[in-house]
Amino acid sequence: MANPTEDAALINFYQERMHVDWDSFFLEVKNSLPNYWDYWEKFSNSWRVPIQFLQPIGLDSPRYFEPLEPLLSKLDSSREVTVPPTDWLHISWVHIGFLMATDIMWSQVETFYVNASPRLRRIPPFSIQLSGVSVDDKGVVYVGVHDSGFYRDARKQARNGVPKVYEVLRDSEEFVDGKDMFVPKLAIGHLSGEGSREKLRSLLEDWRTAEFTRIDLTHLQMARVPIMPHDHYASLDVVAQIEMRGENYREGYHN
Repeated sequence: MANPTEDAALINFYQERMHVDWDSFFLEVKNSLPNYWDYWEKFSNSWRVPIQFLQPIGLDSPRYFEPLEPLLSKLDSSREVTVPPTDWLHISWVHIGFLMATDIMWSQVETFYVNASPRLRRIPPFSIQLSGVSVDDKGVVYVGVHDSGFYRDARKQARNGVPKVYEVLRDSEEFVDGKDMFVPKLAIGHLSGEGSREKLRSLLEDWRTAEFTRIDLTHLQMARVPIMPHDHYASLDVVAQIEMRGENYREGYHN
């Protein structure tokens, strides 16, 4: 767990990344809004289903989204943004890959969480704070997640236990000179490609630094995320739930 000085530095880093995303999206680019699903179709190799380590907050604890409801309602009524149902809202902290012959076979998925679980259980239960809003260059409207670095620790434990995760993270743009620069985000909307940047900016401006809610977490999870062309927000298929028990936990395998 980060000490107060380290935690303050991490929060500053996260906030700076949000500001950079905001300025890049609204100040440096003037063309039409992107359609997020055009990006996803290419990224997912034509709608292949991803396997991810994630935090399904909307599924587990929908009550935590009550402070976000005014913002979500505002976005949902706009032309610019499509908003997922609450039970789809989640934080992805490792995108492991896609179910396809050249990436992940379904038969491999169990080995991922079996090998990761003993290490991930050493992480203590922790809390996250949801605050601030920004937009990234792919067309995701997101809320900032302040986690005291616990997701970076979880990523470290997962990559030490699972060779596939090690390969994915080693080659990702989030690793700089061997250091993990991951910034957790909670996606709350995806751009439709319609409307205007100015309208979107006016929708989000008042929420840029809003403090939303604090969430206490006890489990880390892995899921299949069945995003389809006809149903972008099909229900998450959670395949593993790993209880966090702290660094003194060393014994056995428990599903």
